[in-house]
Amino acid sequence: MNETLVEVKDLWHWYLRGTPLQTPALLGANFELVRSEIAGIMGHTGSGKSTLIQHFNGLLRPHRGSVRVLGADLGDAKTDPRPLRRRVGLLFQFPETQLFDPTVGDEIAFGPRRLGLTREEVRRRVRDAMERSGIPFEAYKDRYTFGLSGGEQRMVALAGVLALEPEVLVLDEPTSGLDPRGRRKVLNTLRSLHDEVGTTLVFVSHNMEDVAELVQRVWVLAGGKTVLQGPTRQVFTQVERLRELGLGLPQVTEVAHELRARGAPVRPDIITVDEAAEALWTSSTSRAV
Repeated sequence: MNETLVEVKDLWHWYLRGTPLQTPALLGANFELVRSEIAGIMGHTGSGKSTLIQHFNGLLRPHRGSVRVLGADLGDAKTDPRPLRRRVGLLFQFPETQLFDPTVGDEIAFGPRRLGLTREEVRRRVRDAMERSGIPFEAYKDRYTFGLSGGEQRMVALAGVLALEPEVLVLDEPTSGLDPRGRRKVLNTLRSLHDEVGTTLVFVSHNMEDVAELVQRVWVLAGGKTVLQGPTRQVFTQVERLRELGLGLPQVTEVAHELRARGAPVRPDIITVDEAAEALWTSSTSRAV
């Protein structure tokens, strides 16, 4: 049986609660994360995605509903969220803007040093995190942080979170603003973390191609509520519903949908280019025979 690491039920949250400027952000959201999976959270701007994930390590507390993370009840005021922040790593959108140390090695070492680890253990964690993030230790540890490219700075920020060796890694739009090469590097790093290290991932994104390629199960938010959830392939077959919610589809899924509308014998659950190529090849071979 899969172990549930994060369980959110009927979560409500307001910003500036109790003031004339009170604004609702979540109005009954649900979410579940099991160990070793890659879960995705989708939704248009203002749907509540970022507010939801800030509950996963206690940065925000539920105003109504329940949030349980790694066995801790975050609705209980007596629960100290600080231990969770070592186990649940959260990488905000554009994390490179939060870098502050002049050298790459010291930037990544900041978190482990605050844990009171030995110098040898800090160095090991920094080396491992950098190598996993695709920034070689010897080549980058003494580099000037703010002289790196935007994509390199983002990988440094990711390495800083990985150096804490979290069980769960939560990423808010990790490929936003990156060029194709930077995007590919981030996706490959995340896939490696999942497949080789066993890190459980939560991936928040507007990029439908990224979701289709990486994510196993999707949760869709709209108006602060969870309105769709299920395996990624299943969710992306609900074309009209996603369009109603103002969300796009992977481009290849859009193409497959149009081909089916025109009578082509194409599967309705295609979400990757490789699947589309195989389906079209099979279709053309069948007609030739």
